[in-house]
Amino acid sequence: MGNASQAGAQSGESGESGVGSLTVYADFNCPFCYALNERLHAMDLEDQVEFRSIQHAPSVSSKQAGFKVLSELVTEVAEVRRKAPSTRINVPIFRPNSAAASALVSAVNKSDPARSSQLRRRIYRALWVDGQDISDPDLLATLLDELGIKPPTGGALQDTDLAKWQTEWDGNREFDRNIPIVISDQGELVIGFPLESELDAFLKTGSMISDDSSKGVSEQPEMQRILVLDDDVQSLQMIIEQMRDVGVEVAADFKGLVASALDHGMPDLVLVNTALIGGIESTDWWRNSTDSDLDTAVPVIFISDDKTTEAEVKAFEAGAADFIARPFHPRVLRARLNMHLQARQSQQELNNIARVDALTSICNRREFDVRLMAEWSRSARAEQSLALLMIDVDKFKEYNDHQGHLRGDECLVAVAKILSDCMQRTGDLIARYGGEEFIALLPAAELEGAIKVAEECLSAVENAKLPHITSSVSPYVTVSIGVAAMLPIYDKSSTLLIEQADIALYQAKQSGRNRICSFDTYS
Repeated sequence: MGNASQAGAQSGESGESGVGSLTVYADFNCPFCYALNERLHAMDLEDQVEFRSIQHAPSVSSKQAGFKVLSELVTEVAEVRRKAPSTRINVPIFRPNSAAASALVSAVNKSDPARSSQLRRRIYRALWVDGQDISDPDLLATLLDELGIKPPTGGALQDTDLAKWQTEWDGNREFDRNIPIVISDQGELVIGFPLESELDAFLKTGSMISDDSSKGVSEQPEMQRILVLDDDVQSLQMIIEQMRDVGVEVAADFKGLVASALDHGMPDLVLVNTALIGGIESTDWWRNSTDSDLDTAVPVIFISDDKTTEAEVKAFEAGAADFIARPFHPRVLRARLNMHLQARQSQQELNNIARVDALTSICNRREFDVRLMAEWSRSARAEQSLALLMIDVDKFKEYNDHQGHLRGDECLVAVAKILSDCMQRTGDLIARYGGEEFIALLPAAELEGAIKVAEECLSAVENAKLPHITSSVSPYVTVSIGVAAMLPIYDKSSTLLIEQADIALYQAKQSGRNRICSFDTYS
């Protein structure tokens, strides 16, 4: 529902009135449609849209609050948060039927299009921010009253346009029953929900092919995440309701729990009903399955129906950060989870200080050593090559002697930024190794791929044209790079890889500097 694609299309007949530069097929009970409506509002484009309300799941009801529905909602909201970080959204505990809300907005639109836009947004936010049941007639009447809109008569609610739009949407093979659908006046089509920057570019220009889409979105504070493995719907509903300020994600089984951590990054807290994973004796299963030793330890909390002292003691002996027995008390649950989240945030801030080089703001030698050991072990298990780049700023002593140490520091900061920008993959690491030396760790990289990264680093530094008038190599700052790669072996030390890269770096410097040498050339 939320994955976007683009195609050509014709908008057909008009829907709810607007200027007509965009046509939108949407459903109130879809979080991606809500996010789209929020972007239209933020960009002041609501009066330029023909809204066509449809029902993508006409049989749903707010009374169908089972695990499957809740899990789908949690997953969809998490996706909205990743794609549209500026959109405020919470997880409702049900997916209500949207027929009444659609009919109401369509009826209001016929007499007052401007007020219908206000009502549409208020209904969306009632569900996706406040968690209210928008299928409830009393709620809809309250929203009308809040906005000072006179309730439509019964006849006005019998809108044939709704059936027509539903037929259009159902029968369009290109739509393939996806929502939202956005059609520009140029006939270009977006199916689903793209990244926020791409969507904004399309809404501005009517085309996904735009320079605006490369500008990205303003950075938003990253929301903390709780990953839950449980099948008790009442417990999940309470966790979601009490923890609206954080992202709650639900896993149906152990495989899904680990996959979520590996695909979307480490959560800040893990809640596990141990009955679903066979009564684990320790929390090593989490660290071993996710390699979470690379990050600040993720607290794992056991939840259980067993209230006995023995069960609680066993949980703590197994390494649990906390033990919470059901039934949960809402305020106590919130306080305990917030306590663990705050503690993790504080520990992460301290760890970030400890592993960042104070001058260049990239990783320091200590962090590199930790990551190298972890990646060495992981690569050995996965039988994957591990590569290293040893990078040295050419004739840096001469630079310091002529320019002074303050300018020398500025030079190192600039080089660090350039090298950091050359690390394209999430797992790649650039660190300051000492003085004017930098080191790059490239997991799952063969020698050939590592040399390509080294070439990018070499040319990026040279193309920056940082003046170095006392260098005998070039009038600009340059670097020499030694490259090594190998398949790690458990009983071998990771220092072997460093030694190989260091040998290659020595050869690069001996050969004239401002060049790359790989260990295999001189081994």
